[in-house]
Amino acid sequence: MTNKIRIGGVPEHFNYLFKLAKDLGLYKKYNVDVEFIIQSCGTGAMIKSLKDNELDVIIALTEGLVTDIAKGSDIKLFGTYVNSPLCWAASAGNDSNLNSINDLKGKTFGVSRYGSGSHLMAYVLAIQNNWNLDNDLNFKVVGNFEKLRNSINNKETDGFLWETFTTKPYHDSGEVKRIGDITTPWPCFMMASLNNSLKDKSELIKSAFQAVNEAAYIFKNDKNMPTIIAKEYNLKYEDAKTWYNNVDIISNHNISKKALETTLVTLKQTGILNKDNKTTINDLVSIDIVNLTN
Repeated sequence: MTNKIRIGGVPEHFNYLFKLAKDLGLYKKYNVDVEFIIQSCGTGAMIKSLKDNELDVIIALTEGLVTDIAKGSDIKLFGTYVNSPLCWAASAGNDSNLNSINDLKGKTFGVSRYGSGSHLMAYVLAIQNNWNLDNDLNFKVVGNFEKLRNSINNKETDGFLWETFTTKPYHDSGEVKRIGDITTPWPCFMMASLNNSLKDKSELIKSAFQAVNEAAYIFKNDKNMPTIIAKEYNLKYEDAKTWYNNVDIISNHNISKKALETTLVTLKQTGILNKDNKTTINDLVSIDIVNLTN
């Protein structure tokens, strides 16, 4: 039996730990061969790749994973990767006359794909600003981050939401304009796999994330990390340091019941899930692996 596990994640600073674990020989220590596969189109695309058996595990946005499971998919959460919330920047074109979040009301949001974080967080933004969800939100599927940036400058869309520090270099360069932000009311990244994989490859999956958890400990205690992150991800040192000081990467099998309850309630408020959806916390998680906390 092979000891290889294919893990998918976005090409962002949150996932530096997979490179760190490899460089430190932690996968060998735990006798697992981890292939980290970049997924540039985000959560929706990762879910599809998981279902198409192109990946064994994905590190994806909590809200996207909960939505897919609640709609009946065979995916289960088996741990929390990043315990801190995610700040999403709202961007408009560099010569746009939009200057604030409220200017996006009734305009067209570019999204990477339906069901992605860029799609779902637009609904959360609308709810927080008391917009009419039927009349004040419009979407156009564009694709990856680069295509989203292009879409607002060529007037194909009016704005989009993306992780704030990943977007900031393009704000600083003037390629796109920052007009506001929104923060998720839940931990931002969870770990997920198909039910069958969690049964057939459970020991390998546990070993892989033991290695990443050890990398997380090293990451948190190495004060040189902001310099490394800035270099690896084209960030200014000050931005990398701000992110590093606020992010809580844990990569363990604990999941907060309150966080999942908040996610379900919000998704029902947005209309992403039907208000009569009967999904329970136990439906969302792999009971044999997860330690549910308050």
